[in-house]
Amino acid sequence: MNPAERLSFIKTKSSISPLDDALAESAGRISATRRKEVKGWGLVDSVVLATARAIGAKVVTGDEHFRDLEETILIK
Repeated sequence: MNPAERLSFIKTKSSISPLDDALAESAGRISATRRKEVKGWGLVDSVVLATARAIGAKVVTGDEHFRDLEETILIK
């Protein structure tokens, strides 16, 4: 599969969620908690998790920071 086909596939299987005030506040609360529990947890991790929770989605990732979360499908 060439890069254009891969990008097309990703776009058809993905959605973009806007970062509004409510989502930013949720991410801030998540960040405050997770940074105490997980070394290296970042604000972007919090935005991803807050978005997944807001829309009832899973986070499909290879990022070990998400390992202990029920929203995670961890890939290697």
